[in-house]
Amino acid sequence: MKKIKITGLLGLLMIPFFLSGCGGEGFDKNDIKNSFCGVHLNYQYCKCAFHNEFCDAIGMSKGEAKDYVYDEYGKWKKGGLDDFKKKCVENNGFFIGNTCNKCNQNQVVRDNRCIDAEEVEEESDEEKSVTEEEETCKYDSDCDAICEETVKWKMGCNARTDTCEKTFDTDCSADIETFGEQTFPKVCSVGECVRDEEGIQKVKSKLTQEKELWVDAGKQINAVRPEINNAMLDANKNCINGIADMTNVAIMEFATRVASVLAGGIPDIATMTASASSEVAELASENVKNLAGAASDYAGEALNRLYNYQDGEPAEEAKKLAPHEYIKLNCDLYKYFNELQAESDRDLQTALDNANEADRLLKELP
Repeated sequence: MKKIKITGLLGLLMIPFFLSGCGGEGFDKNDIKNSFCGVHLNYQYCKCAFHNEFCDAIGMSKGEAKDYVYDEYGKWKKGGLDDFKKKCVENNGFFIGNTCNKCNQNQVVRDNRCIDAEEVEEESDEEKSVTEEEETCKYDSDCDAICEETVKWKMGCNARTDTCEKTFDTDCSADIETFGEQTFPKVCSVGECVRDEEGIQKVKSKLTQEKELWVDAGKQINAVRPEINNAMLDANKNCINGIADMTNVAIMEFATRVASVLAGGIPDIATMTASASSEVAELASENVKNLAGAASDYAGEALNRLYNYQDGEPAEEAKKLAPHEYIKLNCDLYKYFNELQAESDRDLQTALDNANEADRLLKELP
């Protein structure tokens, strides 16, 4: 049985979190770049948001475009849910919370779970045998209600045969419990329509995992932000002061700090969490996955020459920075670190928003 996530939490959390041996296709709107960009939204907005291209054409900055793309993406993901629920049921599936659980062809839905068809036939034969051979009665009160998949059958006593027979049926799944925006059809158990406790617990477990994932992502982003900010302030000071601060000691200290930030940078949240949620794969965009490469676009060869100062003043004149090179390098690095800090602001807010969303959904459940 395959658990198919309908919306991302939280746009979080989601993708399929649980997989097993059954087939079926899900309502997949988690791939923003392949399913949404260029298909439902002008590709120029996505190019600007993720690659800093075509920004002039749409009259937005990279950050504005990214906010716009994710806002439109969120609206798009909410659509089509009712239609998908209908198709899920029509295609041998059932719903728990906002998840479509699809059974294989050799299975049937029973009590909101997938059962082998042969097992259902055997149970039906046993029930028939019990009805014919064992369930004798004198009054209706002698007959207990029974469950067939999600249907509760009221049983009555046939006075001619003194056996229990089906009388009135109630589809338990038509009785929907709603908790905030999450819905859970009731299930039939021991002849009664009851709350789907098992289904609710599964959704709670999934939401807890998503919340923890986003909280951890936020912590890792927060851990590197002070170093990025310090490097940005140092670069700005060196850019303004120029030659006045160009001492070998100052250059060596600055080279060590820049190398440390570029080596660590913002954590690669996408790689860390992609196996858990395709939503998170969009958290760290391309321009922060390889920070050293991005910095080279700003600083070029001067950055490599700055690194020569980490172990002391370079012996060869060709490895040293000229005053004008040092000033330009710092001005370029200030711009780079400033944009990197802004990118981390947006990624941190995404993590916080999705963690809060998962927590909100958890609190809605009984």
